[in-house]
Amino acid sequence: MFRIYGSMNGGLYRIIWWVSLVLLLTFLVFNLNLTLQALFQSNWEHNISLLSLQLSASVFSLVVVYAGLKTTTELKTTNISKRYLDKVMESMSSYLIVTDKNYHIQKVNEALCIEMGVDETQMKGTNVSSIFFDCNIEELVQNYSEQSEAYIMSHNTELKSVMLTGEVIYRNSGEVDGYVFIAFNNYQKEITRLYSYFRSIFDHSEFAIITTDLDGSITGANPAAERYFEQSEEDMVMCMTPEDLHSSDCLHEMVEQIESDNEENAMNTLLRHVNEGKTINQETLMRRKDDRLFPALVTINAIKDDGKAIGYFEIIADLTEKKKAEEELRKVNKELKDFAHIVSHDLKAPLRAISSLSSWLQEDYAEQLGQEGQEQFKLINSRVTRMENLINGILEYSRVGRAKGEEITEDLNEIVQDVKDAIVPKENFEVSIETHLPTLNIDRTRAQQIFQNIISNAVKYMDKSLGEIKINCQQDNGNWVFSVKDNGPGIEKQYFDKIFQIFQTLNPRDEYESTGVGLAIVKKSVELYGGKVWLESIKNLGTTFFFTLPQNTSRLNLQS
Repeated sequence: MFRIYGSMNGGLYRIIWWVSLVLLLTFLVFNLNLTLQALFQSNWEHNISLLSLQLSASVFSLVVVYAGLKTTTELKTTNISKRYLDKVMESMSSYLIVTDKNYHIQKVNEALCIEMGVDETQMKGTNVSSIFFDCNIEELVQNYSEQSEAYIMSHNTELKSVMLTGEVIYRNSGEVDGYVFIAFNNYQKEITRLYSYFRSIFDHSEFAIITTDLDGSITGANPAAERYFEQSEEDMVMCMTPEDLHSSDCLHEMVEQIESDNEENAMNTLLRHVNEGKTINQETLMRRKDDRLFPALVTINAIKDDGKAIGYFEIIADLTEKKKAEEELRKVNKELKDFAHIVSHDLKAPLRAISSLSSWLQEDYAEQLGQEGQEQFKLINSRVTRMENLINGILEYSRVGRAKGEEITEDLNEIVQDVKDAIVPKENFEVSIETHLPTLNIDRTRAQQIFQNIISNAVKYMDKSLGEIKINCQQDNGNWVFSVKDNGPGIEKQYFDKIFQIFQTLNPRDEYESTGVGLAIVKKSVELYGGKVWLESIKNLGTTFFFTLPQNTSRLNLQS
């Protein structure tokens, strides 16, 4: 047990304290490095305890040095010693407090001030027990070599766990002159917390996670991996390698996608690429215990310590249900395609017959029908035309996302100009492209459908003597945001969602001939590229349709 003698206002320390300080600081750094290197090697509990003991020994030694720096026997106080002592205190990352014999704070270092978010002057004179919670200060200083867990209130009002040690400073006469307290982060508790956090993720992940050493032997498998491969962790650990869980043919296919003409062992090739800083992320087939194969998405990466690989991990997502859903989707799409052909042939053929028959009757019996009869036949023909347009709308809507058009670089300015020339009247309409539109890698027909359906709506429902349509575009977070603004009648907010639904119109079809399919096609086409569509409108003041397309256009959701 050390007894530190001297005055709280002690002075010049001897050269031995300089040497001791350097040696002990070196000892602290050396111990921390050794302990942290060992911490992640094998035994968690042993290494956490080792870290705690090493820190305790090092910090205790620093306490002695600090007290020694404050101690003097017969030498006089100098300004040099005080300045040096202040520098030592302020350079410490641990929290240091010096008190008088009544535990009133006389000095604290900057690290504690920063952690608590207060000035040293605010803490001077207060009792040290107001800084540390859940700790018996008097009992701590009586047990010289022991540490105690305590809590301090950090600047963000959270309680932070620390390990606290305290020492008594004695006068030359043997009387207590004050105390020195040093607190450092509770690494043991923090490491245990982090370990529990990541272990919880490992144990409760829905994806299989397998870890290996550098030789490729399995060192860990979570419960999901046990379910996937129908084997216990004990059966897999140290007895198997990931190669035992892969389909050998698919493993070689994975390698061929990365590196063709390779004669190296397949798994070694994958691990070599991982060691080069690459991540393997591919679909493949995995093998269950009874050799049944299942589709999976596999991610392989390295476990690194200080930039050096110490092992590998493999995350496996079972794609069985996803593949089943994709197969069902393919069947549904085929049925939809067949339905489209049925609609085209079996429904349109009778309509053509009705249209032809009514035309013949109207021509052959014109005199007998009279004016009223002629009007009725005109009504029949208009209804037949409407029905045919609806059928065409269904066919067009069903083809969105299925018909594979060629995606080449297209100038949207040219596409909009073609649409304008085709559907906008020459008189009483002004169409302007306010900002230059981009060039995109896109299916030209799809782009035409988007602009044509929006612009044709503006033309069809225009209620002003001079119709205005303004087209703009701007970049936003990796997307192009397009807008088509008109000065038409506007749309009430309650119908904003309805108009994008198929067959929905806001006006009677006898007033405006419409299938109600156009905006539904716009919505579906935009979403196929990963974009979205919406509108803003004020009644009687016009409507602005907005839609986005990625700057790097690709049909993310397009089904063949």
